[in-house]
Amino acid sequence: MRSVEAEKAYNKRWLVGLIVGPLLMGVLAAVWILTVEGRLPAELASHWNSKNEVDGWISVAGAAAMAVAMGALGAVIAPLGVLLRASSSLTARIGVGFGLAFGVGMVALTVAMVAGQLDLADTSQAELSGPVMAGGVALAFVAGVLGMLLYKPGEVDRTQGPEVLRMNQAATSGRDPVAQAGASRAARGDTMRIKVSMGKWSWLLSLGLGAIVAASTYFIFPILALLGLVAAVITWVFCNGTVVIGPEGHKVLAGGFWKVMPLEWREVRAASVEDIKAMDYGGWGYRMNGGSIGFIMGSGPALVMEAGFHQKFVVSMPDVATAGEAAALVNAYVHAGKVPN
Repeated sequence: MRSVEAEKAYNKRWLVGLIVGPLLMGVLAAVWILTVEGRLPAELASHWNSKNEVDGWISVAGAAAMAVAMGALGAVIAPLGVLLRASSSLTARIGVGFGLAFGVGMVALTVAMVAGQLDLADTSQAELSGPVMAGGVALAFVAGVLGMLLYKPGEVDRTQGPEVLRMNQAATSGRDPVAQAGASRAARGDTMRIKVSMGKWSWLLSLGLGAIVAASTYFIFPILALLGLVAAVITWVFCNGTVVIGPEGHKVLAGGFWKVMPLEWREVRAASVEDIKAMDYGGWGYRMNGGSIGFIMGSGPALVMEAGFHQKFVVSMPDVATAGEAAALVNAYVHAGKVPN
């Protein structure tokens, strides 16, 4: 059994490999496409309608860029399997296998598209290369199975760290300075605004998901690729937000404007500080998972509010200290609402 540090190092190596591998494959495919440019039509067929007639075209340079983009899609999807390990080891292994198979398969599809047009004067006879596509499917299958078999994540450490435990005690004990500061702020009617974000990962996730949607819909009908832009914008909105805790209650402004998770203090029983795993709540962004609703920016410190019938509202916090201040202020407002005037 690996130690916590060894497990982190193990998963880090897999993350690097799952990003570099599919991306490198896409780059190599792009290099090959550019080297055979002299044997290809000036414009390549890129889409066929239901009658198997060409109705979409792309330049050779565009096809090379597409190969890189397909590899990049695999480099985005496959690492998600590693990040799923907090939810289930089996789910993580399946995710790694699927991501590898998807990346290899999509690059192979691009290569088959180009290979089917070698030595053609125009695109009237263009078609996917059957042998290349068959080889690509076989390679994708092998890569997926090997990834699923070779990736063996260990148990996830769910122990609450001493700093989190201390801060939770401070925020929930009326005698601690953190709790007393929260009570003073509530007595003044202060409003606390906390910026939360996935940081650089919000851009990676947004662009990756947008690219996946664009690529998958383009081959159905090219104009639908614009849905990728919509998906990217929506994803970014729910990967960044502002938590607002004030006299009227709690809310999160996704993207700074879209109100989610509104709570009045009469609905809340208590707040605490916890060290969470994102996949325990279904992943990142605005999540609804069983009895929990969350605005999750990643694993780490979070404000956890108990409300309703065994329902949890979970919001990621930038750091443990901020989580403690937020929990103390929530508890103060909740207590003030329950004390008769």
